Amino acid sequence: MLKALQECIKVRSLSGEEEGTRQVLQYFLELGQSLGFQAKNIDNLGGVIELNDKQNNGPDSGKTIGIIVHLDVVPEGSGWKHEPFAGQIEDGKVYGRGAIDNKGPAISALYAMKAVKESGLDRQAKIQMIIGLDEETVWDKTPKLLEKITEPDFSFVPDSVFPIVIAEKGLVWLELKKNFQPKPTPENSPQNAEPGLELKKIAGGDSPNIVPAYCEATLVIKKGQKADWQQKIKELIAKSQFQMDLTEKGQDLTIISHGKSAHAFACCEGRNAISQMVLFLTQAEMRNMLHLNEGQQQFLNLFAENIGLDHYGKTLGLACEDTLTGRLTINPGYLKLDQQSFTLGLDIRFPAGEQLDSIREKINSAFQCFQAEQIILDSLESLNFPEDNEHIQKLLKVYRDYTGDRKAKPLGMGGTTFAKAFKRAVAFGPTFPGKPKVEHQPDEYIEIEHLMQCAEIYALALKELAQVPRSPA
Repeated sequence: MLKALQECIKVRSLSGEEEGTRQVLQYFLELGQSLGFQAKNIDNLGGVIELNDKQNNGPDSGKTIGIIVHLDVVPEGSGWKHEPFAGQIEDGKVYGRGAIDNKGPAISALYAMKAVKESGLDRQAKIQMIIGLDEETVWDKTPKLLEKITEPDFSFVPDSVFPIVIAEKGLVWLELKKNFQPKPTPENSPQNAEPGLELKKIAGGDSPNIVPAYCEATLVIKKGQKADWQQKIKELIAKSQFQMDLTEKGQDLTIISHGKSAHAFACCEGRNAISQMVLFLTQAEMRNMLHLNEGQQQFLNLFAENIGLDHYGKTLGLACEDTLTGRLTINPGYLKLDQQSFTLGLDIRFPAGEQLDSIREKINSAFQCFQAEQIILDSLESLNFPEDNEHIQKLLKVYRDYTGDRKAKPLGMGGTTFAKAFKRAVAFGPTFPGKPKVEHQPDEYIEIEHLMQCAEIYALALKELAQVPRSPA
C-alpha cells in the first residue's frame, strides 16, 4: 500500500493538465487490475474500478455502493522542505502533494475493497470506485463522466473529515477582470517632478481555493535614489504587522508578502499574502511614495476597503450563516495586476441554508463597485443530506464502533467534495477530529498509521453497506 501511494504521488497530476491526470489515472487503473478488480478508463474523463462478484443474492440484489475519489491535485506552491512529488517517507509520514488530498485516501479505499474481496463476505451489492480528475478545479469532466456511467445507489467520499459530513457549503468561484488605459502624465506635471515609485505589477496566488502564502509587488524607481527608497520601505516593513521582505534587481525593488497557506474553506486559519500586500501598499506612508495610475489606485482602494482581511463579507453586505455549516467566507486566491489591467480570483462559500441563485444575485451586486467584468468560473449548490438516512446511520455506527466515540455526530463543513456531484453521496473521512488540516499546504502528508486506519474503517464501511444478513439456520 505504501509503495502504491508513493508511486501515485510521484505523478504530478495537476488539475486541469491533461498529461499528468491521464498518467495518474492509467497508473491507478493498472493498480486496480493487479489487485483483481475490473478497471475501465472512461474516455480519459475518469475511471471506474469494480468489485461485483457476488457470493449471495439478497432481496435488494442489483444495488451498487460507490466510493468517490479524485487523483488530481492543486499546484505545489512554495515553502516545501520535502520534494512535493517524491512520496518521501520520514518520521512515520508520507509527504507529497495529494498525500491526504486525495491520493492517500484513494489508495486506502482501494485496499479496503481488496480486503472485502478477500474476506469471502456474503454481500449482494456491487462495489464501485469512481475516479475523478477535476475535483480541484472547475468540474468540467465530471458531468460528462456521470453521463457515461450509472450512478451508485449510495456513495461515500473519503475527502473530508470523520465522523461523517451531511452538509456542505455552496461554492462560487468568481473572477473579476478589468483593463484600464493609463492616462499619460504631461511632461510638465508636478507628479513627474516629484520623486516616486511606479507600481509595475503585483502577482500572488495560483488558485481560488488556496489561501496564498506568497505575493510580490514590483516597483520601478521613477525619481530619487534607490538607497533612500529602500530605507523608507524597510522602515515601513519593520513597523508592519505583516511578514514582509524587500529585494532589489537593477532599478526594480520587489516587496514580498509572506502569508500562511490554508484551504479556502478554512481561510481564517491562513494568512492571505495578497490581502497583506494590498493593505501594506495602501497605508498612507506607502501611498505617498507611489505614483499609481487611475486604474491601479481605484482597484487597490476598493480591495482594501471592501475585502481587506475580512473573511466573512461584512463590508460587501454578503455576511450570513447557519448553525450546521457556519458563516459565509471569502478568499482572494490569486491576483495579477500591472499597469494596464487586473485579474482577481475569489472563492466564496455560503451556508447550506442559502440558495445558489440568491447568493449569485447578492455577489453580482456586491462587486459592482469594482466596475469590472464578473466571470463565474464555477458554482455549486450546497449539500444537505438527511441525518436519519439508513446509510448515514450505518457509516456513523462504523465510525463509533471503530473509535469508541459514542458521542460522534454528523457534521456540516465549509469544504466542497465530489459528494455534491452525485445525487446520493456524503463525505466520510479521512481526517480524524483534532488532527491538523494539511491539504493544499506545503509539506502535505499522511501518517502511515492514519493510512492504515482509513483502510480498516473503509473496509468495515463497505462490509456494512453491502452485506446481506444471513438467514437463520
